Amino acid sequence: MLAHAQRELVACLRDFVKGNSRNQDEVIKHLPQLRKHLGNLKLPSTWPEDFTEAHKAKVLTAPGLNTEEVIIECLRNNVDVCEMKIPRDLLEEFGILMNAQPDPNSCMQLELFQLMCLPEGFGTKAVPRNQSMVLDVLLSDNLQHLKVCINDVFLSNNQAEKMPERLVLLLAATICDGNVTTAAMLQSKKISIDATVSKMHTLLVTILRSCKNLPDRGQMGIDDEILAVSDHRHFNALVIFLAELLGVAVVTF
Repeated sequence: MLAHAQRELVACLRDFVKGNSRNQDEVIKHLPQLRKHLGNLKLPSTWPEDFTEAHKAKVLTAPGLNTEEVIIECLRNNVDVCEMKIPRDLLEEFGILMNAQPDPNSCMQLELFQLMCLPEGFGTKAVPRNQSMVLDVLLSDNLQHLKVCINDVFLSNNQAEKMPERLVLLLAATICDGNVTTAAMLQSKKISIDATVSKMHTLLVTILRSCKNLPDRGQMGIDDEILAVSDHRHFNALVIFLAELLGVAVVTF
């Protein structure tokens, strides 16, 4: 009951800061307090004497209070907060939370990293310092599961059925505005133009084969195949990532 009430209060706080830079600036001052409630609910350090192990096993720790959402909304479209008020160790803490998820591509924490790079979204000015910091955290050897998921996007042949488009767009955000430093970091991990083109080719073949295997294939023409490709989220994210890589290549040339 208490946890439910706290979640409702956190949801109100999230709505309070959403789209309001003045409220975002005010709430982010209380970042230390928000950070105390990241992740799952914390179990008490002491229990009543009559509280058995069976009772303890029934205490749910998930979902948490979702204070991550409040922090994320404080960053959205607020360049000043992203540039000046978010410490590196918060990124590391969010990275740990992402790393603990079975599918980091679908978790809420991912959005914080993208906003740190592009507070106002794609097509706007990036924050180069944050791009380097974000990528350094994402590729850390301390976050092995996350690292494997990122590598699998480009270096594995077993991902045709998965849609890790958010991870791809996050990596694109780390190199926006021709960030040569972060592009070189990715290159050193073999996440390159060649690897991206290879993955796009593999996906394209898979998409077109799936079209040919449809029962009504005889009624489908080239327009239907083009539509299938254009609707494929992972493929389109790779197109955006490749465009950013090529932009960096032009800068370095």
